[in-house]
Amino acid sequence: MSLNIKNEDVHTAVRELARALGVSQTSAVEVAVRAKLAELQAEQQRAARVERFHEALAAAQQAFDGVDLRRYEAELYDEETGLPR
Repeated sequence: MSLNIKNEDVHTAVRELARALGVSQTSAVEVAVRAKLAELQAEQQRAARVERFHEALAAAQQAFDGVDLRRYEAELYDEETGLPR
């Protein structure tokens, strides 16, 4: 298996990364590709968590529709400091 990269800027960057890491050019490419894949996976996981949060928030808002939560606020938090009682 081989890659044939015909971009001198990419070759230069790979050589620079390999030198900085003290590894072969192949290893440098592997490190860079795996790092980018991990970054993309982390972003997808973050987006999924945000989506789940928004879904939970919407469900909570629907569950408390018509309920006056300010009534409970006075019981839970000190009016002057805003800190929990």
